[in-house]
Amino acid sequence: MSFPQVHFTKIISTYIQILILLVINIILINLPLANSLGYEFSVINSIVIFFISGILFIYQLKKKSSTNHIVELIHQNKKYLTLLIFVPFLIGLFSTLIQTNCPFSDGIKFYAVITIPTIFFGAVTGYFCYAVFPRKPSLFFILIYIVLLLTPIIEIYFYPQIYFYNEIIGFFPGTIYDEGLSVDKYLIAFRIFNIILFLSIFCLSKIKMERKISRLQLFVSVIILFLGFTLLKPYLQFSTNYGSLKKNLNQIISTENFEIYHNQNFSKTKSEEKYLGFLHEYFLEEIEKTLDVKQREKINSYIFGTKEQKRKLFGSGNADVAKPWLGDIYINFENFDKTLKHELIHVIAKKFGVTIFKVADKINPSIIEGLAMAIENNFDGNSIHSMAKRAYQAGYKYSIEKLFTGLNFFSQTSTISYVYAGSFIKYLGDKYGIEKIKKLYGDIDFQKLFSKNINSLATEYEAFIKSYSIVFNKYQAQLYFGGSTIFKKYCPRMAASDTKKGWNEFSNKNFATALKIFEKVYAYSGSYNALVGIINCYLSTKRSSEALQILNNEFKNFVKSPYYFALELLRGDICIKSNNISDAFTAYDSLIVQNPHIEYLNEVLTRKAIMIEGADSLKKYFEKNPIQKIQKLINLNIEELNYSAISVLIKLCEREDVNIKDFIESIKIKFKVSDYSSSYAAMVTSKYLLKKMDCNLAQFFAVLALKYKQDDDSSFMFWENLKMVNWFKNNSSDIKVGSSIYGF
Repeated sequence: MSFPQVHFTKIISTYIQILILLVINIILINLPLANSLGYEFSVINSIVIFFISGILFIYQLKKKSSTNHIVELIHQNKKYLTLLIFVPFLIGLFSTLIQTNCPFSDGIKFYAVITIPTIFFGAVTGYFCYAVFPRKPSLFFILIYIVLLLTPIIEIYFYPQIYFYNEIIGFFPGTIYDEGLSVDKYLIAFRIFNIILFLSIFCLSKIKMERKISRLQLFVSVIILFLGFTLLKPYLQFSTNYGSLKKNLNQIISTENFEIYHNQNFSKTKSEEKYLGFLHEYFLEEIEKTLDVKQREKINSYIFGTKEQKRKLFGSGNADVAKPWLGDIYINFENFDKTLKHELIHVIAKKFGVTIFKVADKINPSIIEGLAMAIENNFDGNSIHSMAKRAYQAGYKYSIEKLFTGLNFFSQTSTISYVYAGSFIKYLGDKYGIEKIKKLYGDIDFQKLFSKNINSLATEYEAFIKSYSIVFNKYQAQLYFGGSTIFKKYCPRMAASDTKKGWNEFSNKNFATALKIFEKVYAYSGSYNALVGIINCYLSTKRSSEALQILNNEFKNFVKSPYYFALELLRGDICIKSNNISDAFTAYDSLIVQNPHIEYLNEVLTRKAIMIEGADSLKKYFEKNPIQKIQKLINLNIEELNYSAISVLIKLCEREDVNIKDFIESIKIKFKVSDYSSSYAAMVTSKYLLKKMDCNLAQFFAVLALKYKQDDDSSFMFWENLKMVNWFKNNSSDIKVGSSIYGF
């Protein structure tokens, strides 16, 4: 059997190739993220240019009818190669200057490190294909091109990572949501290794052309080169295998159903280790009951100490992720109690998942995340339906039919997509039964399963949400749903990368340098983080009046954003530091009236309680270190309990890992629940005690939190907490939690 000759080079002239490249780049500059000279722009051009340069050199070699003149061919085609380099670059540069106003320094680096080398890599690959397969080099080149693009799937599938380094693409961080991305030493080192690799292939191909080795010897030699480099990647830190991951997360907590790997600094006491093991088992049992399944295999849970550690070893610094087909979850320490159940659901759902990744049919993100949100049914302490109603009533609406089609899940702010997908799936599960939802997960055919198309089901769901009752607060909706997707932000990659540099300088007390970086970022992106950086630089150099003036000038830009409330609190604090007491009260009182979240209310009321002693007392409080602040908050509760301050105190103690169980014991008898604030304080206290595995005292405060009841579902989080506390207490003697060190 013979394959037909692929005559791409006879059909497509060099001029047409340049025209195609031109058209592709014109399309690119009209797309989000790729509309400026940056990471996405460089990666897409790298994919295109690798192919074009390879096909070009195959064509020229065949046309030349001699195989020993590749250097001469490069010289003869230098004008065309120059066009390959500069046509995309100039289009990207022009678009950056005209459309986005983003700085192009990082974009130039991405283009230089990712895109330009692929011209050489493509040419060498074409040369190699001609040397090995002179009769059908174009077909052979296309096969190699496809293999090179698809090999990262192997690493992602078998290794505990979602990032990858690739000869054509350069680098992919794992998810699009991690905005911070820059050319670092690892990407540069990888490209250097790529150059060495392709130089070796070029030399071997040239030796073959000189008839010093056979085609088979050349082919085997190149395969060995690639396999050797692939096997070395984990040791060169270009990929992560299980050995390197477990060496970094070398503390193991073992339960009946889990192996939990974490940092040596993650938990300092046996009670904290026990809590982590119990939490895994509790969520597993909850999921099994809801889905009516039984997990048979042990699940591996990897908990990273910092976002940077997770980004380096796993790939996604911000987003927590599960790999159902491997039975693994990967979570940041600071989020573990908030995202653990969600990621576990993804793993358990593999029992009725499909595709090689054991997820929803067609890898549909709305079904994947919708199921997890529906079963979790807890969004920052709120039921998923109440969150959907809050979004709907505030005008943050999105078509269910569109949401469950293609990749539209990513076209909205993540909270909107997650909440609506979860609420819709939960509605279907409650009305039609969980078995149909499990079948839907493996076969997305609404008509077959429900005898109704998705349009009819969406109409039913909308009527349900309209009738769902909550106490509505538009400011709460703004806090949760008022953000922008990465596609709608200005220069998000560069802004995140530059802001990180600014905070590094700030941490090193190089305030002048940090200020220049933050000002540059804010000028081109309008980033909230950059503005906060600017203000903190002024505050750190005792220029609070200037900080206040800047904040007042820029405040209007965030009126409709979720950051508005944090900035309002910050404005009140700066007013105190600037002795503008009346303006501080205006800012604080505005937050009380808006009440976007109970924690904002607690922060404001705590500040007001301290100000009873005078404005100077609050000013001194801001200047205290965390331990001194903890003592001040304890002192506020000596004579009479201040429930807002208790909530702030508990949060601070958790962050600083300070044990205040003795203080809690001392206020137990005085703790009276009469409103939402005291209920919330009781729940926060219960959660804190449960992490210390004091189940009896945690149960006391969990029950106390439910003394105050309202007509809406605001007590949802209190019931959820009591349910978990009761489970911990009832299973305290049955769940066995062990610990060990990896390798010992």
